[in-house]
Amino acid sequence: MSLLEVLESELRKFEIDLPPEQKRTLARYCDELVHWNRKINLTGLTGPDMVRRLVVEPVWIALQLKPHGVLVDIGSGNGSPAIPLHVVCNFQTAHLIEARARKAAFLRHVIAALKLPEVVIHRTRFETVVSELKPADWISLQGVALDRPLIDSIKQIASVTTNIVWITSAAVETPVNPVLRLRVPFTETEVYIFRETNFVVT
Repeated sequence: MSLLEVLESELRKFEIDLPPEQKRTLARYCDELVHWNRKINLTGLTGPDMVRRLVVEPVWIALQLKPHGVLVDIGSGNGSPAIPLHVVCNFQTAHLIEARARKAAFLRHVIAALKLPEVVIHRTRFETVVSELKPADWISLQGVALDRPLIDSIKQIASVTTNIVWITSAAVETPVNPVLRLRVPFTETEVYIFRETNFVVT
C-alpha cells in the first residue's frame, strides 16, 4: 500500500475530506519523511502510525481551529505539525524554527520539494531568533516542554489576539491555564490553546 493510500485511509477514519492536491502534497511529505528517516532520526513511527500522528492529527487540529495569517512553529524537527498545518491552511508566512543542522537541512529540502515558498526555515534556537520575528497570529509547539524561559520568549511575539497551540500527550500536565482544550479522536493527543493574557505559569 502506498503512503497516499495509507493517508486516504487515515483521513477517512477521521472523517476528513481534503482536496486531491492537498492529499498529494501531504503524501509527498510522508515519502520524504520515510526517505530522510533512513539517514537521520526524524521519527520512530512508521506506516499508519506515522501518517496518523505526524500528518492526520495536525490536519484535524487545523480543521478545528482554522488558523490563518502568520505561523511560528517552535522546535520544528521533522516538520510536524507545521507543514501539514500550512498545507491545509495556507498561512501568509510560516516560520519553522529548528536548531539542529541536519533537521534544518531536511526542512529546507522538504519545503522545496513540496513547493511551499511561504515557509521560512530558521536554523537556530527560538530564544535567539525571537527578537527578529514580528508578532505571530499563531504559535505552535509539539514535543517541547513549556518552561518559564520559553514562555517568556513566546510572549515577546504574542499579542492579545495570538493563539498559542501546544500539542502534547494526555500524561503531560500543563503549567499554564488554557482557554481551550481539545482531544484528538482515536489518540491520547491533547491540544491546549493559550492566549497571551493567560499565558503565565501557575
